[in-house]
Amino acid sequence: MAKIRLKANLGQSDSIQMETAFDEFIRYSKAKNLAPITLTNYQREFKSFHFFYNGSIQDISGDTVIQYIEYLQKRDIVTATVNTALRHLRAILNYWAEQNYCKPVRIKLLRFNEEIKDTYTDEEISRLLKKPDVKTASFREYRTWAVINFFIGTGCRLSTLTAIRIGDIDWDNELIAYTHTKNKKAQYTPLSRHMAVVLREYISYRGGEDTDLLFPSESNTKLVGTSVAHDIAKYNIKRGVEKTSAHLFRHTFAKNWIIEGGDPLRLQKILGHSTLAMSQHYANLYKQDLKAGFEDFNLLSRLKTDDKIRMGKLNSRGTRK
Repeated sequence: MAKIRLKANLGQSDSIQMETAFDEFIRYSKAKNLAPITLTNYQREFKSFHFFYNGSIQDISGDTVIQYIEYLQKRDIVTATVNTALRHLRAILNYWAEQNYCKPVRIKLLRFNEEIKDTYTDEEISRLLKKPDVKTASFREYRTWAVINFFIGTGCRLSTLTAIRIGDIDWDNELIAYTHTKNKKAQYTPLSRHMAVVLREYISYRGGEDTDLLFPSESNTKLVGTSVAHDIAKYNIKRGVEKTSAHLFRHTFAKNWIIEGGDPLRLQKILGHSTLAMSQHYANLYKQDLKAGFEDFNLLSRLKTDDKIRMGKLNSRGTRK
C-alpha cells in the first residue's frame, strides 16, 4: 500500500505540525481498514502524549518516551495500562519515523508480575445463569441473560457479539459464524447443545428474521458496547455478584478451558487469536489452578502411596519407622 506523505506547512507551529502528522497517521490507519476501536485507542493515546509533550515532532527521542513513562507512573497508572499506552504510541512513532518526521525510537514494554485475574466462580456463574421469569422480566433483562449465556458458552468478544445476526447460526452443523472479528478474518465457533436450546428459546421470544441482529437494542438497532456492559453490571449486582465486567466472561472461559485440560491450540481458534501466544499466556496465568486435585490424579503420588502401604510408613528422613 502506498503511503500518504505529509507536506508540512513550515509556517505553522510545531504543535500544529504534530497534530497534522497524527491526522495523516489516522488516515493511513483507516486505509489499512483497522477496527474503529483501534483508531479510538490511537486517538486517546495521542491526546495523552500530546498533553504531556508539546515540543517539536522531530525532537522526540528515547528520552522523551522515558519521561512519558515516568509521567504515567506518577499518576499511579498500573503497569499493564502503561504498556497498553506504549503499544499505541509505538505504532504512531514508528509511522512518523518511516515518514522521517522524527528519528526512530525503540520502545520496550515494562516488565511486571501479572496477577491472576479474578474470574467468575462456579457459584457466581450459577446465579447468573438462573433464567428470569419470562412473564415478568423485561426484554432487556431477558436479553442480558441470553447474552451472558452466550459469553460463558463461547468466550467471544463484546464487539463480536453485537454484530452477530440470527442467520449466522448454523443449526444443522452446530456452528456460529463470526462476521465481525478483531483481525477481520472469518471465524466459526462450535454451538453446544445447551447453547442451542438457550438460543432457540431466546429467538422464539425475541422474534426476527435471519438478517436481523441476534442481540439488538430495544429499538431493534445495533447494541452499543457500553450499553451491554451497563446491563450486565446491573444484572449481576441484582443477583448478588459484585464482579460486573463483561470481558471477564472471556477470561473465565479461557481459565476453565485450561484447567479442564483443553489444549491451547484449540483455545486459540475458539477465541480468535491470531497467534498461539495469548492462549499460552492463559495457560501460564492459570497454571496454579492446575494443582487442584493434582495429588489425586498424579501417577507418581498414587504409586508412592501404594508403596508406603506395602513397605510401612517412612519418617521425614526417608527411613522406615
